[in-house]
Amino acid sequence: MIKAVTFDLWNTIFANRFYSDIRLHYLNHFLEKEEITVSSNKVKDAFYSVFNISDLNLEEINYRHIYTYERLSNLFQVLDIKCSESQIKEIEKDFEEVMLNAPPPLKTGVKETLKELSLYFNIGLISNTGITPGRIIKEVFNLYDIQKFFQLTLFSDETGVYKPNPLMFETALKKLKCKPQNAIHIGDILETDIRGAKNCNMLAIWINDSSSPGSQIIQPDYEIQKIYDAVDIIKTIK
Repeated sequence: MIKAVTFDLWNTIFANRFYSDIRLHYLNHFLEKEEITVSSNKVKDAFYSVFNISDLNLEEINYRHIYTYERLSNLFQVLDIKCSESQIKEIEKDFEEVMLNAPPPLKTGVKETLKELSLYFNIGLISNTGITPGRIIKEVFNLYDIQKFFQLTLFSDETGVYKPNPLMFETALKKLKCKPQNAIHIGDILETDIRGAKNCNMLAIWINDSSSPGSQIIQPDYEIQKIYDAVDIIKTIK
């Protein structure tokens, strides 16, 4: 019997939105204010080399979460610029709070799905975070009036590891007081969401809204194209 339903965040609850241009603007403005002369192209190249963690082999570091402060420190090292802790924290705050000025839209059907499932199940969020930390995401949830549907929100900047590290799923299940076999996870990335959930003996629903080819190695229990399609599936399992 299903007792808990957990969700991924990006391209599941939120539609993808990218903030690199805004953060680059903040960074260049900071350098100008501090009278530090670096070409904009050099800043841009360094920014993407440090902040694009998709180029890293996270498995080699056991999916350790890389915090914004660490990324900024690495960025200034690449640019050969000496910055104080307070200066880095100033930029860190600007980088992390960008979303509040331009929240990403909710995916179609999210509110209806959460409202319906929350009548019958405990609802959780298991989310990797990039630069935007969980505290900011929860503010946006309140803005959209969906925080009330969640008994748990868990972010990689809180646990110190990214999905599919089992700690993310095990921590969520422990806080929800739910056994893995009584929980189902919904997400859009096979490698992080489906693999992570299945490795913890949870059921998994893959949102494949772009009709991507599947994997012979990572097999979801169910595949859907729209998030609301999960409602009937989960009720049937119940």
